[in-house]
Amino acid sequence: MAPGRTDVMAPTTPATQRRRRRGAVRPGADWADWTRAGLFGRLSGVNRIFTLEQARLLMPDLLAKADDVVALRADLVELQTALSQGMASPLGGLPEVKALEARLSEILAWFSAEGLYLKGIAPLPLDFPAELDGDTVLLCWLEGERGLRWYHKPEHGFAGRRPIPGTVG
Repeated sequence: MAPGRTDVMAPTTPATQRRRRRGAVRPGADWADWTRAGLFGRLSGVNRIFTLEQARLLMPDLLAKADDVVALRADLVELQTALSQGMASPLGGLPEVKALEARLSEILAWFSAEGLYLKGIAPLPLDFPAELDGDTVLLCWLEGERGLRWYHKPEHGFAGRRPIPGTVG
């Protein structure tokens, strides 16, 4: 690519630009920049370490916010689908899409502000950085679960989920 040419990999954020200069972002990776740019995902600078008790105390607020995300997400998809097909929707039009997007963004930012790792939005998986029996773990919660009952080691990911010791099935 010629020096100064930006049409192939237009930067999306200052963080993406820095990673590109370091060679950490491959061409074509822009579709996932919203998670890597530090807006909501693991690289957002979350530094809180939860105890199991602290994580469980946050659960009522988390469940309320998660229920809001599920409802907003469904309305947004329904409205965007209707608009893309040129159909009227009882949910509104473009101004309502923008309002739903803003509200969804606000709620998603709440998770990171509380110290949680937001791993996706459909479904909605969240991790609490924690220490359990002296090990660094991620207490994990997935949309649809009504309690905090799972954990995994950071290097094992979701596939390595195990029940939190002492939890009842």
